[in-house]
Amino acid sequence: MTRLHHRLSPPREGAPTLLLIHPMGASLSFWDACLPAWQPHFGLLALDLRCAGNSPCAAEPPGLDAHVADIEELRAAHGLTRLVPVACAVGCMIAAAYAARHPQHVLAMVLSNPTPRSTEAAREALLARAAAVRHGGMAAILPAAVERPFEAQPHDERYDAYLAAFAGQDPAAYASSVLGFATADARADLPRVTCPTLLVPAAHDLLLPPPLAEEVEALMPRGVARIALDSEGAHFLPYQRPVAFAARVLDFLASAIPSSVTEGA
Repeated sequence: MTRLHHRLSPPREGAPTLLLIHPMGASLSFWDACLPAWQPHFGLLALDLRCAGNSPCAAEPPGLDAHVADIEELRAAHGLTRLVPVACAVGCMIAAAYAARHPQHVLAMVLSNPTPRSTEAAREALLARAAAVRHGGMAAILPAAVERPFEAQPHDERYDAYLAAFAGQDPAAYASSVLGFATADARADLPRVTCPTLLVPAAHDLLLPPPLAEEVEALMPRGVARIALDSEGAHFLPYQRPVAFAARVLDFLASAIPSSVTEGA
């Protein structure tokens, strides 16, 4: 059995499974508030990426190749053949790379707060972040590391829960995850994505602003992707606006793979 910690709600016969890929610094619980809307229609496979949550951390920082291999191992272990990756932030690069390299298993895809690569500026910032965490623990990058992703969002109980979970991570594992994403680049994979794809940038995302979604769309084959801007959310859109995001996913999949939603209602 695969090494990744995960949670699977098996699909009914013939139904797709949503493959839920969290952003850097989160875990599979990132998706919890979206699940009630999706459970009646889909199987659900939420996972902790390598060096995140309760998954183990390898000796080397995990890059896109490692993450894609981990997901394919997990898919094969459960015999899943009809996947819809749903990802957020840097997790979108993993989802796109998986869809490009294993197209036979992917029906459609939803990328929230997408980016095609870690830019030069992002790479420098991530390298500095990893060094700070290794030297001073998670406290060395707080509260800024959480406040910026929550730009223009309420500092309510969901903010407090995210901050507590973020602060409680193992610093060495988090630093390794950060280093893996510092050089991540999905630009070679995006032109090979053929499944219908919804790109959902957020107006208040300071880290991966909406123009990056346009870069992703431009790299994909014509007509494969479309953009739907969320005017209220920030960097962690599925976590910050779960009801609206979950409904948007359902609406998109009702047109992209119609039977997936209507038969499960």
